[in-house]
Amino acid sequence: MSSEHEHRPGHAHFDEVARTWDDDPAKIERAHATAALLREALALTGTERVLEIGGGTGRLSLALADDVGSVLVTDASPGMVEVASDNIVEAGVADRLTAQRLDLVADPLPDERFDGVWAQLALHHVGEVDLLLERVRSILVPGGWLAVVELDDDRAGAFHAHHDDFTGHDGFDRDAFAERLRDNGFRDVVVSDAGSVEKELGGDHQGRGTFSMFLAVGRA
Repeated sequence: MSSEHEHRPGHAHFDEVARTWDDDPAKIERAHATAALLREALALTGTERVLEIGGGTGRLSLALADDVGSVLVTDASPGMVEVASDNIVEAGVADRLTAQRLDLVADPLPDERFDGVWAQLALHHVGEVDLLLERVRSILVPGGWLAVVELDDDRAGAFHAHHDDFTGHDGFDRDAFAERLRDNGFRDVVVSDAGSVEKELGGDHQGRGTFSMFLAVGRA
């Protein structure tokens, strides 16, 4: 891993907060809520080989560990990957789940092909979303799926107002995101509500904010 990757803007923040990330029970609840959505949407068989994008401390994949065959939890933050690895071992599922530092936009892709890829609130951190989607489709088996939970368009930029170095997207228009999936070769695209997330606001915004989310699923 190059020093350029280690110090890319935004990674340092997640490295710093990785060890305390799971102290917020709302994050654990969100992972379990997303897991329930994915179980319902994907009709999992228990044999799938899955890759998670931006998996953080691994909580979403841990919540789904018994529903699939295996998961490769990836994140661009070395700190998050270290915590995810510890969580996987602690949960006793290291035979099925592994964590790896991987930037799917910039790094070489895995040789393995996957039955599915999932991501929770990860793609809005990615500048080159179309390149990411293109690369994700290339690692899916024919008919494999991509399932993305993301923020609806947050035009006010309140969700990341406390991050001075944030360079991603303030959510997505869900219809435009569905079209983006189709433009990148995904078919049978379905978009549905995925609840909401609450968080403390920063910058010029005060108090707590509630932000709606959507689930988009497409097949390669």
